[in-house]
Amino acid sequence: MGWLTNVLLPGRLRTGPTALLPERPDPKTLLAIAQSADPDARFDGDDIVVGGSRILAAAELDGETLRKLGVTDEERMWACRLSAEGPLPMDYFDKSLSEGVAYRLGGWSLCRGEPTDLAGSDLRAVRVYLPAAPSPEEVVALLGEVIRPVDSVDADKWPDGELLEGIVHVTVDGGVVTDVYAGADMMLTLEASNRIPPAAKAHWPYLTEIVIMRLSAIDTQVPASPDGETAEAEEAESPGAEPRDAEPQDAESRDAEPQDAEPQDARAEDAATVDGRSGTGDDADVTVAAEGAADARDSAEDAGDAADSAGDDADDADASAGSSAGDSADDRADDRADDGADDVVDDTALVERATVALVLANRLQGIATDQGGFQLAEAEDVLPGRYAGH
Repeated sequence: MGWLTNVLLPGRLRTGPTALLPERPDPKTLLAIAQSADPDARFDGDDIVVGGSRILAAAELDGETLRKLGVTDEERMWACRLSAEGPLPMDYFDKSLSEGVAYRLGGWSLCRGEPTDLAGSDLRAVRVYLPAAPSPEEVVALLGEVIRPVDSVDADKWPDGELLEGIVHVTVDGGVVTDVYAGADMMLTLEASNRIPPAAKAHWPYLTEIVIMRLSAIDTQVPASPDGETAEAEEAESPGAEPRDAEPQDAESRDAEPQDAEPQDARAEDAATVDGRSGTGDDADVTVAAEGAADARDSAEDAGDAADSAGDDADDADASAGSSAGDSADDRADDRADDGADDVVDDTALVERATVALVLANRLQGIATDQGGFQLAEAEDVLPGRYAGH
Protein backbone atom coordinates (compact mmCIF):
# COMPACT_ATOMS: atom_id res chain seq x y z
CA MET A 1 0.00 0.00 0.00
CA GLY A 2 1.15 3.56 -0.67
CA TRP A 3 2.65 5.94 1.87
CA LEU A 4 -0.50 8.09 2.12
CA THR A 5 -2.72 5.05 2.51
CA ASN A 6 -0.43 3.66 5.19
CA VAL A 7 -0.74 6.94 7.11
CA LEU A 8 -4.52 7.31 6.77
CA LEU A 9 -5.54 3.66 7.11
CA PRO A 10 -4.97 3.25 10.89
CA GLY A 11 -7.13 6.29 11.61
CA ARG A 12 -9.96 5.02 9.43
CA LEU A 13 -9.78 1.56 10.93
CA ARG A 14 -9.61 2.95 14.47
CA THR A 15 -12.73 5.05 13.92
CA GLY A 16 -14.43 1.95 12.60
CA PRO A 17 -16.57 0.06 12.72
CA THR A 18 -13.96 -2.52 11.78
CA ALA A 19 -13.76 -6.29 12.17
CA LEU A 20 -10.20 -7.42 12.98
CA LEU A 21 -9.80 -11.05 11.96
CA PRO A 22 -7.03 -13.59 12.66
CA GLU A 23 -7.20 -15.04 9.14
CA ARG A 24 -8.10 -13.71 5.72
CA PRO A 25 -11.86 -14.30 5.39
CA ASP A 26 -13.16 -16.26 2.44
CA PRO A 27 -15.45 -13.93 0.45
CA LYS A 28 -18.19 -16.56 0.18
CA THR A 29 -18.08 -17.19 3.93
CA LEU A 30 -18.25 -13.46 4.56
CA LEU A 31 -21.26 -13.19 2.25
CA ALA A 32 -22.99 -16.08 4.05
CA ILE A 33 -22.49 -14.30 7.38
CA ALA A 34 -23.82 -11.05 5.93
CA GLN A 35 -26.86 -12.83 4.49
CA SER A 36 -27.72 -14.26 7.90
CA ALA A 37 -28.22 -10.63 8.98
CA ASP A 38 -29.69 -9.37 5.70
CA PRO A 39 -30.87 -11.91 3.10
CA ASP A 40 -30.46 -9.22 0.42
CA ALA A 41 -26.70 -8.91 1.01
CA ARG A 42 -24.75 -9.12 -2.26
CA PHE A 43 -21.32 -8.73 -3.77
CA ASP A 44 -20.39 -5.40 -5.32
CA GLY A 45 -16.96 -5.99 -6.80
CA ASP A 46 -14.72 -7.04 -3.91
CA ASP A 47 -17.07 -5.46 -1.36
CA ILE A 48 -20.33 -6.68 0.14
CA VAL A 49 -23.37 -4.41 0.37
CA VAL A 50 -25.60 -5.30 3.31
CA GLY A 51 -28.28 -3.44 5.27
CA GLY A 52 -27.35 0.03 4.01
CA SER A 53 -23.68 -0.61 4.79
CA ARG A 54 -20.68 -1.79 2.80
CA ILE A 55 -18.16 -4.37 4.02
CA LEU A 56 -14.91 -3.42 2.34
CA ALA A 57 -12.52 -6.08 1.09
CA ALA A 58 -10.17 -7.43 3.75
CA ALA A 59 -6.84 -5.61 4.13
CA GLU A 60 -3.77 -7.26 5.65
CA LEU A 61 -2.29 -5.44 8.66
CA ASP A 62 1.27 -5.84 9.92
CA GLY A 63 2.43 -5.61 13.52
CA GLU A 64 3.29 -1.91 13.29
CA THR A 65 -0.19 -0.99 12.08
CA LEU A 66 -1.81 -3.23 14.68
CA ARG A 67 0.09 -1.52 17.48
CA LYS A 68 -1.29 1.80 16.27
CA LEU A 69 -4.73 0.26 16.70
CA GLY A 70 -4.01 -0.86 20.26
CA VAL A 71 -3.38 -4.53 19.40
CA THR A 72 0.04 -5.35 20.82
CA ASP A 73 0.20 -9.15 20.88
CA GLU A 74 -0.45 -9.89 17.18
CA GLU A 75 1.91 -9.53 14.22
CA ARG A 76 -0.59 -10.06 11.42
CA MET A 77 -4.36 -9.70 11.13
CA TRP A 78 -6.91 -8.80 8.48
CA ALA A 79 -9.29 -5.87 8.72
CA CYS A 80 -12.75 -5.57 7.18
CA ARG A 81 -13.85 -1.96 7.53
CA LEU A 82 -17.51 -1.03 7.22
CA SER A 83 -18.81 2.16 5.69
CA ALA A 84 -22.32 3.55 5.37
CA GLU A 85 -23.96 3.60 1.96
CA GLY A 86 -25.89 6.74 2.96
CA PRO A 87 -25.42 9.66 5.37
CA LEU A 88 -25.80 7.26 8.31
CA PRO A 89 -26.60 3.56 8.49
CA MET A 90 -30.02 3.08 10.03
CA ASP A 91 -29.87 2.39 13.78
CA TYR A 92 -26.07 2.12 13.64
CA PHE A 93 -26.42 -1.21 11.88
CA ASP A 94 -22.83 -1.00 10.62
CA LYS A 95 -21.60 -1.33 14.21
CA SER A 96 -23.68 -4.42 15.00
CA LEU A 97 -22.72 -5.88 11.62
CA SER A 98 -19.03 -5.41 12.39
CA GLU A 99 -19.49 -7.06 15.78
CA GLY A 100 -21.37 -9.98 14.24
CA VAL A 101 -18.72 -10.61 11.59
CA ALA A 102 -15.91 -10.46 14.16
CA TYR A 103 -17.82 -12.72 16.55
CA ARG A 104 -18.38 -15.44 13.95
CA LEU A 105 -14.83 -15.36 12.60
CA GLY A 106 -13.10 -15.36 15.98
CA GLY A 107 -11.86 -11.78 15.76
CA TRP A 108 -12.23 -8.41 17.47
CA SER A 109 -14.50 -5.48 16.81
CA LEU A 110 -12.87 -2.06 16.61
CA CYS A 111 -15.00 1.05 17.02
CA ARG A 112 -13.93 4.52 18.18
CA GLY A 113 -10.45 3.31 18.94
CA GLU A 114 -11.44 0.50 21.29
CA PRO A 115 -10.69 -3.11 20.22
CA THR A 116 -13.14 -5.50 21.85
CA ASP A 117 -13.09 -9.28 22.12
CA LEU A 118 -16.72 -10.27 21.64
CA ALA A 119 -16.48 -13.89 22.80
CA GLY A 120 -18.16 -13.02 26.11
CA SER A 121 -20.46 -10.31 24.82
CA ASP A 122 -24.22 -10.04 24.61
CA LEU A 123 -24.08 -11.46 21.09
CA ARG A 124 -24.26 -14.72 23.02
CA ALA A 125 -27.89 -13.87 23.82
CA VAL A 126 -30.70 -15.28 21.70
CA ARG A 127 -34.13 -14.05 20.72
CA VAL A 128 -37.11 -15.02 18.59
CA TYR A 129 -38.97 -12.64 16.27
CA LEU A 130 -42.69 -13.27 15.74
CA PRO A 131 -45.29 -11.54 13.54
CA ALA A 132 -47.83 -11.53 16.40
CA ALA A 133 -47.88 -12.23 20.12
CA PRO A 134 -48.90 -15.80 21.02
CA SER A 135 -51.39 -16.47 23.79
CA PRO A 136 -50.06 -17.26 27.29
CA GLU A 137 -51.59 -20.73 27.06
CA GLU A 138 -49.70 -21.44 23.84
CA VAL A 139 -46.38 -20.21 25.23
CA VAL A 140 -46.79 -22.13 28.49
CA ALA A 141 -47.60 -25.34 26.61
CA LEU A 142 -44.50 -25.00 24.41
CA LEU A 143 -42.18 -24.05 27.25
CA GLY A 144 -43.42 -27.01 29.24
CA GLU A 145 -41.94 -29.24 26.53
CA VAL A 146 -38.50 -27.65 26.27
CA ILE A 147 -37.44 -26.14 29.63
CA ARG A 148 -37.29 -27.47 33.16
CA PRO A 149 -40.42 -26.57 35.15
CA VAL A 150 -40.65 -25.24 38.70
CA ASP A 151 -42.70 -26.63 41.57
CA SER A 152 -43.75 -23.31 43.07
CA VAL A 153 -43.55 -19.55 42.56
CA ASP A 154 -40.71 -17.69 44.26
CA ALA A 155 -42.66 -14.83 45.83
CA ASP A 156 -39.54 -12.72 46.32
CA LYS A 157 -38.51 -12.97 42.69
CA TRP A 158 -41.96 -13.09 41.10
CA PRO A 159 -44.38 -11.28 43.45
CA ASP A 160 -47.05 -11.13 40.73
CA GLY A 161 -46.24 -14.51 39.21
CA GLU A 162 -48.81 -17.18 38.41
CA LEU A 163 -47.83 -20.85 38.16
CA LEU A 164 -49.18 -22.51 35.01
CA GLU A 165 -48.17 -26.13 34.36
CA GLY A 166 -44.75 -25.64 35.94
CA ILE A 167 -44.07 -22.29 34.22
CA VAL A 168 -44.21 -18.95 36.04
CA HIS A 169 -46.15 -16.33 34.08
CA VAL A 170 -46.07 -12.62 34.92
CA THR A 171 -48.27 -10.14 33.07
CA VAL A 172 -46.69 -6.68 32.91
CA ASP A 173 -49.03 -3.70 32.56
CA GLY A 174 -47.48 -0.89 30.54
CA GLY A 175 -43.88 -0.41 29.47
CA VAL A 176 -41.83 -2.28 26.90
CA VAL A 177 -42.19 -5.81 28.28
CA THR A 178 -45.70 -7.30 28.15
CA ASP A 179 -45.17 -10.81 29.53
CA VAL A 180 -42.50 -12.76 31.41
CA TYR A 181 -42.25 -16.56 31.51
CA ALA A 182 -39.78 -18.46 33.68
CA GLY A 183 -38.79 -22.05 34.33
CA ALA A 184 -36.18 -23.45 36.67
CA ASP A 185 -33.13 -22.01 34.87
CA MET A 186 -34.38 -20.03 31.89
CA MET A 187 -36.65 -17.04 31.42
CA LEU A 188 -38.36 -15.48 28.45
CA THR A 189 -39.71 -11.95 28.00
CA LEU A 190 -42.13 -10.71 25.35
CA GLU A 191 -42.15 -7.19 23.99
CA ALA A 192 -43.39 -5.33 20.93
CA SER A 193 -41.12 -3.19 18.75
CA ASN A 194 -41.44 -1.19 15.56
CA ARG A 195 -37.79 -1.78 14.64
CA ILE A 196 -37.74 -4.78 12.36
CA PRO A 197 -34.38 -6.35 11.39
CA PRO A 198 -33.71 -7.24 7.75
CA ALA A 199 -33.86 -10.98 8.49
CA ALA A 200 -37.42 -10.52 9.81
CA LYS A 201 -38.32 -8.06 7.05
CA ALA A 202 -37.56 -10.79 4.53
CA HIS A 203 -40.22 -12.97 6.17
CA TRP A 204 -42.86 -10.31 6.82
CA PRO A 205 -42.38 -7.29 4.53
CA TYR A 206 -45.82 -5.98 5.44
CA LEU A 207 -45.25 -5.70 9.21
CA THR A 208 -44.96 -2.33 10.93
CA GLU A 209 -44.51 -3.85 14.40
CA ILE A 210 -42.94 -7.09 15.53
CA VAL A 211 -42.93 -9.21 18.69
CA ILE A 212 -39.60 -10.10 20.29
CA MET A 213 -39.03 -13.04 22.62
CA ARG A 214 -35.79 -12.70 24.60
CA LEU A 215 -34.33 -15.84 26.16
CA SER A 216 -31.85 -15.56 29.00
CA ALA A 217 -30.46 -17.37 32.01
CA ILE A 218 -32.75 -16.77 34.94
CA ASP A 219 -29.95 -16.01 37.41
CA THR A 220 -28.71 -13.05 35.34
CA GLN A 221 -32.04 -11.26 35.22
CA VAL A 222 -34.29 -9.35 37.57
CA PRO A 223 -38.10 -9.50 37.59
CA ALA A 224 -39.75 -7.29 35.03
CA SER A 225 -41.08 -3.99 36.32
CA PRO A 226 -44.05 -2.10 34.91
CA ASP A 227 -41.80 0.27 32.96
CA GLY A 228 -39.97 -2.56 31.17
CA GLU A 229 -36.66 -2.37 33.05
CA THR A 230 -35.81 -6.02 32.34
CA ALA A 231 -35.30 -5.47 28.62
CA GLU A 232 -33.47 -2.20 29.17
CA ALA A 233 -31.11 -3.73 31.72
CA GLU A 234 -30.18 -6.47 29.26
CA GLU A 235 -29.14 -3.90 26.67
CA ALA A 236 -27.34 -1.70 29.19
CA GLU A 237 -25.08 -4.61 30.19
CA SER A 238 -24.04 -5.31 26.60
CA PRO A 239 -20.31 -4.59 26.02
CA GLY A 240 -21.21 -3.18 22.60
CA ALA A 241 -23.94 -0.85 23.83
CA GLU A 242 -23.44 2.87 23.30
CA PRO A 243 -23.92 5.41 26.12
CA ARG A 244 -27.33 7.01 26.09
CA ASP A 245 -25.97 10.52 26.40
CA ALA A 246 -23.46 9.98 23.59
CA GLU A 247 -25.98 8.63 21.10
CA PRO A 248 -29.58 9.23 22.14
CA GLN A 249 -30.86 7.25 19.21
CA ASP A 250 -29.18 4.12 20.56
CA ALA A 251 -31.54 4.00 23.52
CA GLU A 252 -34.22 3.03 21.06
CA SER A 253 -31.99 0.67 19.11
CA ARG A 254 -32.02 -2.37 21.36
CA ASP A 255 -33.43 -4.08 18.34
CA ALA A 256 -31.24 -1.94 16.14
CA GLU A 257 -31.53 -3.42 12.70
CA PRO A 258 -32.30 -1.47 9.53
CA GLN A 259 -35.60 -1.57 7.73
CA ASP A 260 -34.30 -1.02 4.22
CA ALA A 261 -33.88 -4.68 3.26
CA GLU A 262 -36.52 -6.41 1.14
CA PRO A 263 -37.59 -10.06 1.33
CA GLN A 264 -35.99 -13.27 0.22
CA ASP A 265 -38.20 -15.80 1.97
CA ALA A 266 -36.27 -18.86 0.95
CA ARG A 267 -33.10 -18.02 2.87
CA ALA A 268 -34.92 -16.98 6.02
CA GLU A 269 -37.20 -20.02 5.99
CA ASP A 270 -34.23 -22.37 5.76
CA ALA A 271 -32.70 -20.84 8.87
CA ALA A 272 -35.97 -20.87 10.77
CA THR A 273 -36.64 -24.58 10.22
CA VAL A 274 -35.65 -26.98 12.98
CA ASP A 275 -36.96 -30.30 14.19
CA GLY A 276 -39.16 -30.15 17.27
CA ARG A 277 -37.44 -31.28 20.48
CA SER A 278 -38.85 -32.88 23.56
CA GLY A 279 -38.33 -31.84 27.14
CA THR A 280 -36.28 -35.02 27.66
CA GLY A 281 -33.56 -33.80 25.31
CA ASP A 282 -33.27 -30.47 27.08
CA ASP A 283 -33.18 -32.16 30.49
CA ALA A 284 -30.32 -34.30 29.20
CA ASP A 285 -28.47 -31.17 28.11
CA VAL A 286 -28.93 -29.67 31.57
CA THR A 287 -27.69 -32.91 33.19
CA VAL A 288 -24.63 -32.99 30.94
CA ALA A 289 -23.87 -29.36 31.82
CA ALA A 290 -24.16 -30.07 35.54
CA GLU A 291 -21.98 -33.19 35.31
CA GLY A 292 -19.38 -31.25 33.30
CA ALA A 293 -19.26 -28.52 35.91
CA ALA A 294 -18.96 -31.09 38.72
CA ASP A 295 -16.13 -32.91 36.93
CA ALA A 296 -14.31 -29.61 36.41
CA ARG A 297 -14.67 -28.73 40.10
CA ASP A 298 -13.35 -32.18 41.09
CA SER A 299 -10.38 -31.64 38.78
CA ALA A 300 -9.76 -28.27 40.42
CA GLU A 301 -9.72 -29.88 43.87
CA ASP A 302 -7.36 -32.65 42.72
CA ALA A 303 -5.01 -30.10 41.16
CA GLY A 304 -5.09 -28.02 44.31
CA ASP A 305 -4.25 -31.06 46.46
CA ALA A 306 -1.34 -31.98 44.20
CA ALA A 307 0.01 -28.44 44.30
CA ASP A 308 -0.29 -28.36 48.10
CA SER A 309 1.72 -31.60 48.37
CA ALA A 310 4.42 -30.15 46.14
CA GLY A 311 4.51 -27.05 48.31
CA ASP A 312 4.92 -29.17 51.47
CA ASP A 313 7.84 -31.11 49.97
CA ALA A 314 9.52 -27.91 48.92
CA ASP A 315 9.06 -26.52 52.44
CA ASP A 316 11.41 -29.25 53.76
CA ALA A 317 14.16 -27.94 51.47
CA ASP A 318 13.41 -24.24 51.51
CA ALA A 319 10.39 -23.09 53.49
CA SER A 320 9.94 -19.71 51.89
CA ALA A 321 10.54 -20.73 48.27
CA GLY A 322 8.49 -23.88 48.64
CA SER A 323 5.50 -22.02 50.03
CA SER A 324 5.60 -19.50 47.21
CA ALA A 325 5.88 -22.16 44.52
CA GLY A 326 3.08 -24.23 46.05
CA ASP A 327 0.76 -21.25 46.23
CA SER A 328 1.50 -20.26 42.63
CA ALA A 329 0.92 -23.78 41.34
CA ASP A 330 -2.28 -24.06 43.35
CA ASP A 331 -3.57 -20.75 42.04
CA ARG A 332 -2.79 -21.65 38.43
CA ALA A 333 -4.43 -25.05 38.75
CA ASP A 334 -7.53 -23.56 40.35
CA ASP A 335 -7.75 -20.83 37.72
CA ARG A 336 -7.47 -23.30 34.87
CA ALA A 337 -10.05 -25.64 36.38
CA ASP A 338 -12.43 -22.80 37.19
CA ASP A 339 -12.11 -21.38 33.69
CA GLY A 340 -12.76 -24.79 32.19
CA ALA A 341 -15.83 -25.32 34.32
CA ASP A 342 -17.18 -21.88 33.47
CA ASP A 343 -16.65 -22.45 29.74
CA VAL A 344 -18.49 -25.78 29.82
CA VAL A 345 -21.45 -24.43 31.76
CA ASP A 346 -21.71 -21.19 29.76
CA ASP A 347 -21.52 -22.82 26.33
CA THR A 348 -23.87 -25.65 27.24
CA ALA A 349 -26.46 -23.27 28.67
CA LEU A 350 -26.07 -20.95 25.69
CA VAL A 351 -26.59 -23.74 23.16
CA GLU A 352 -29.55 -24.96 25.20
CA ARG A 353 -31.18 -21.53 25.00
CA ALA A 354 -30.49 -21.38 21.27
CA THR A 355 -32.08 -24.82 20.87
CA VAL A 356 -35.18 -23.63 22.72
CA ALA A 357 -35.27 -20.49 20.57
CA LEU A 358 -35.18 -22.56 17.38
CA VAL A 359 -37.98 -24.81 18.62
CA LEU A 360 -40.12 -21.81 19.55
CA ALA A 361 -39.40 -20.14 16.21
CA ASN A 362 -40.35 -23.30 14.32
CA ARG A 363 -43.55 -23.92 16.26
CA LEU A 364 -44.68 -20.28 16.26
CA GLN A 365 -43.67 -19.50 12.64
CA GLY A 366 -40.97 -17.06 13.69
CA ILE A 367 -37.21 -16.74 13.27
CA ALA A 368 -34.43 -17.20 15.84
CA THR A 369 -31.51 -14.76 15.92
CA ASP A 370 -28.69 -13.68 18.17
CA GLN A 371 -28.54 -10.31 19.91
CA GLY A 372 -27.24 -8.62 16.75
CA GLY A 373 -30.05 -9.86 14.51
CA PHE A 374 -28.01 -12.60 12.78
CA GLN A 375 -30.33 -15.49 12.02
CA LEU A 376 -29.57 -18.91 13.52
CA ALA A 377 -29.81 -21.99 11.31
CA GLU A 378 -28.77 -24.31 14.14
CA ALA A 379 -28.10 -23.90 17.83
CA GLU A 380 -24.29 -23.90 17.54
CA ASP A 381 -24.45 -20.81 15.32
CA VAL A 382 -24.67 -18.75 18.50
CA LEU A 383 -21.16 -19.77 19.58
CA PRO A 384 -18.17 -17.50 18.85
CA GLY A 385 -15.82 -18.42 16.01
CA ARG A 386 -18.48 -20.54 14.33
CA TYR A 387 -17.21 -19.73 10.83
CA ALA A 388 -13.51 -19.52 11.70
CA GLY A 389 -11.38 -21.62 9.36
CA HIS A 390 -14.05 -21.84 6.67
